[in-house]
Amino acid sequence: MTFSKMRWFVSAILVFSTCIFNPHRLEAQTLKIASLAPDGSSWIKALRAVDQQIQDQTNGVVKLKIYPGGVQGDEKVVLRKMRIGQLQGGGFAGQGISQISPDALALQMPFLFNDYNEIDYVLEHMDSFYKEAYAEKGFVHLGWTDIGFVHILSKVPIRGVDDIRQHKVWRLEEEPITSVLFNLAQVTSVPLTIPDVLLGLQTNLVDVVYASPAAAIVLQWFTRVQYINKLPINYTLGALLIDAKSFSQLAPDHQALLRQIATREMRSLSLTTRRENQEAIQVMLANGLQQVEASPEELQTFTSLVDQTRGQLVGTAFSQQAHDRVNQLLLEYRQKVSTPHK
Repeated sequence: MTFSKMRWFVSAILVFSTCIFNPHRLEAQTLKIASLAPDGSSWIKALRAVDQQIQDQTNGVVKLKIYPGGVQGDEKVVLRKMRIGQLQGGGFAGQGISQISPDALALQMPFLFNDYNEIDYVLEHMDSFYKEAYAEKGFVHLGWTDIGFVHILSKVPIRGVDDIRQHKVWRLEEEPITSVLFNLAQVTSVPLTIPDVLLGLQTNLVDVVYASPAAAIVLQWFTRVQYINKLPINYTLGALLIDAKSFSQLAPDHQALLRQIATREMRSLSLTTRRENQEAIQVMLANGLQQVEASPEELQTFTSLVDQTRGQLVGTAFSQQAHDRVNQLLLEYRQKVSTPHK
């Protein structure tokens, strides 16, 4: 056997043995990802962009199979399917991310953030805190994305607590912040899953709901209300999460690629969502919805209720540590921007 033939033979043996013994050998791996977001929404477009890029950069070895529009069930069902291996991941909204890691609620308290600059600062500095929290629960956190600032939408004008007490208000099932807040405010709330809210509005089961403007349009809730409150009540966000066991079965370089692509696309989705939320308000006003503004006195009443709510939630629904770190970072940022540069 000539030297060149021997070298080819040895190379072939090495490649063959690598394919047999390497636990991350190049077999096609499909990650099944579910979301409540409808097909054609920016959420699903972002997931499809992740899929296209990861396929291109792994020569089709890694791909995503995306299930939009809640076809795999609500977020609670998706989590259950992930635990038994039927799904490998999900694009989760506020309820889903807080069910996995309750400390995400520290980011979604009413009247917490004033603008997106504050949000970006806090998320950047708490990135490792939250990624570690999700890792402890068996999930790989591949990036936050905005859902946006949430507004009250209603069939009648809602200017304050007295108004809202007189009407049936939707409450997201198993969401502790609204549960405590509505209880303190003596508000009659009707628990519904997100897919059931539109029917609830159509049948007058509920008169008052809350959502980001873009979500209200995508979910068609805006077609069943006449008013939107000008003041946002809180900020909410979502995340792309993958089951850690499924993620670990990818080759290390493919894991790094997926992290890089997903983080970039989720950030891009956040910026898109922020623009869509601004545009959505104008769309709703153009379609006849009227903006309602609370008086300073009513706002103070809301703020007092939130203070009471915080006292009941911190240390129970989510940790004191998460609350303190979020608020310390907010204070730090606000001091920076209020201090003139020398």
